[in-house]
Amino acid sequence: MRQFRKGAAVAVLMVLPAAAQARETPAPKETAIATARQLGGGPGDQDLTRLSLEELAMVEVTSVSRRPEALADAAAAIFVISADDIRRSGASSLPEALRLAPNLNVQRVNAVDYAISARGFNGYETSNKLLVLVDGRSIYSTLSSGVFWDARDLMLQDIERIEVISGPGGALYGSNAMNGVINIITRPATETRGTLISVGAGDDDADWAVRHGGDLGGAGAWRVYAIGHRRGESLTPDGLEANDDAEGARAGARADWTAGEHRLTLQGDVFDNQVTVNENPLGTETHVRGGNVQGRWVMPLAGGNLQVQAFFDRFEREEPGTLEESDTWDLSVQHAMEAGRHRIVLGAGHRIVDSRLAAAPGEPFLDPPERTLTLTNVFAQDQIELGGGVTLTLGAKFEDNSFSGQEFLPSVRLAWQRPGGDLVWGAISRASRTPNRIERDLTLPGFLVGADFQSETATAYELGYRANPLPRLSFSINGFYNVYDDLRTVSVTPVSFLPLNLTNRGVAQTWGVEAWGGYDVSPAWRLSAGLSTLTKDHDATPTLDDISGLVSIGDDPEYQLLVRSQHDLTDAVELDVRLRAVDDLAAVDGYVEADVRLGWRLTEQLELSVTGRNLIEDRRVETGDAVRGRAFGRSIFGALQVSF
Repeated sequence: MRQFRKGAAVAVLMVLPAAAQARETPAPKETAIATARQLGGGPGDQDLTRLSLEELAMVEVTSVSRRPEALADAAAAIFVISADDIRRSGASSLPEALRLAPNLNVQRVNAVDYAISARGFNGYETSNKLLVLVDGRSIYSTLSSGVFWDARDLMLQDIERIEVISGPGGALYGSNAMNGVINIITRPATETRGTLISVGAGDDDADWAVRHGGDLGGAGAWRVYAIGHRRGESLTPDGLEANDDAEGARAGARADWTAGEHRLTLQGDVFDNQVTVNENPLGTETHVRGGNVQGRWVMPLAGGNLQVQAFFDRFEREEPGTLEESDTWDLSVQHAMEAGRHRIVLGAGHRIVDSRLAAAPGEPFLDPPERTLTLTNVFAQDQIELGGGVTLTLGAKFEDNSFSGQEFLPSVRLAWQRPGGDLVWGAISRASRTPNRIERDLTLPGFLVGADFQSETATAYELGYRANPLPRLSFSINGFYNVYDDLRTVSVTPVSFLPLNLTNRGVAQTWGVEAWGGYDVSPAWRLSAGLSTLTKDHDATPTLDDISGLVSIGDDPEYQLLVRSQHDLTDAVELDVRLRAVDDLAAVDGYVEADVRLGWRLTEQLELSVTGRNLIEDRRVETGDAVRGRAFGRSIFGALQVSF
């Protein structure tokens, strides 16, 4: 059994922050926009200047309309996790950083596996309605429609921001953007010149990262990086070691350059992770390997910008007797332009996925074991300025996929921005989740056969309000009501009962409220909080049409509350405290947890931090998965970062 080196235990004393100080008169909106673009759009590694709440509202986001717009103008339930938020969280993995978004529910399953969802349907087997992008590259699995988070480690220092949208994104993003979109945007190479070295270790985890970048002639820049991690064992619910420790490494490169008015990007990564079979307490090892390469070309065209992007992604998971492989080729084209009162985005794309699964004898298998899947789409969106601060957005996407054929995904949004800057918006959207290989091809003779499973669909109604009433106060409130049809069910064969079939006989409704906001007590101290609620209405009674009792609806808390304090005790010392309260699951008690980070900027190039994680409870379980669910306790993690 692999053991981690024990990190030194550090006691962190929470101190009462200093009294609030008067705030200076805020800058005009134009100055705030310029500052937000400069600082929020990719600051240097040691540029730790924090944006004011007014400047933060002007940070440009691209996920809502697939074109740059100020966060304050975006008519959607969007939360932005900045690079500084990630740094000050003390997170050492991408899923842990995603806990910062109050509109996401993050359930840690074991040492490396997570279930992450927006607006319900969470669980290791059911969190399949959230689209995740890394620089525009989709990372969801066509095998299960979920995300294998154990294979998606990134160099956190290279993330510029994470835009988290809760609510359907089908009109622009299509498949899998049913309940939300996570868009992870990394820094251009021009922002990462020089060398950065980071090391961290604790009583559970250890990781390291090295990056070096430089100029690419006089027209751009390049960088290369390598990272590695080790994850300590989680615990069984009764406190024993779960024998699920893991380790892995990733390396990659990126280059950004200009040629006249043309902008080009080329980037790629390779990784090799050694984890354990998550259902197996014996520690049976499995390897997860892969890589990707991606190119993007942006050029001016017809009063706007034309973007052409292509990527290839290779994924491989090898367990004893089982090998899963997939190769994905994707090409997309997008043109964004303005014409009078219209801001138009047009696009099209085509994806090919070669999927293969060789199963161990006697185990369930895919029939056929190999398939080539295709996904073709065209989309259009028009933002129409109607006057008086009112904007009407009409969008639609048409898709054709190998399993369920043609899908039409429309969206209508109406937004009113008051003269003071407050934004009121509403939307009606249709989204779908296309079938995956398990739902169509999974076979166990005599018990389960491949089925004619079709797409799940949702119609979503949303209403939101975003405001920055004071220079020191901002908030966003969003309400939603979703109607789901054709959800996955498990049905019997008439007369004979067996074999079972996966069918589309489930319906459900969900509704809830998401709210978050921030308050600058002083220039050195910010408080923020977020609350999300969820109510689900569905028939959980097993019938012959669905003997599962609609387990595909997932296992979600009815509420979660996040509270965060970011306080600069001095010019060089930071204290960050995060609290989260999560309600009960069906068979798991809710919990209240706290993380505390103390950071020292010893010089402009050297930073030391100590993070205490899960400090309240001795042991807790976050998921209701009876087979995979593990427990987690307190831990300490120290990190050192130097740049030159």
